[in-house]
Amino acid sequence: MKLFLGASPNPFDLKAALLAGHAQHPVIIHFPIALFMASAVFELLAVWRKQPVFASVAYYNLLGATMTVPLAIATGLGAWRWQLEGAAVKGNLRLHLICALTSASLIFFLCWMRSRHRAKGVSPGVAYLTVTFMTVMAIALTGHLGGILSGVEAP
Repeated sequence: MKLFLGASPNPFDLKAALLAGHAQHPVIIHFPIALFMASAVFELLAVWRKQPVFASVAYYNLLGATMTVPLAIATGLGAWRWQLEGAAVKGNLRLHLICALTSASLIFFLCWMRSRHRAKGVSPGVAYLTVTFMTVMAIALTGHLGGILSGVEAP
């Protein structure tokens, strides 16, 4: 029994889990993605059903996405530094970086835009929903490129 237990790493080794250079980004990145996508869905529900509670849920999900984006970017830079050993930023890595920064900028812009709408007490218009759709597409492309880089998706 001791031989069997000694052969596997300690699952409760917090230091090993936190300092694994590649482990944090693939886990953390799901928070801003899921929160933003939920925000977009609730925003559409708010427009379609004309229910202000959906608009509030959309706003707070967008706020959560905005707050978790910097952590996702930081862990992405850490993964590039540690897992890819600071490899030259070219090819899919460059595209992933550009798409990630574009997605993050769009999320921040939408949060700013939505906060202004909320302060004025007006519903978001076509421009807001158009930028939201563009952001969904940018996030999807960023995730696809990240999947290729991580080896989850074949090129």
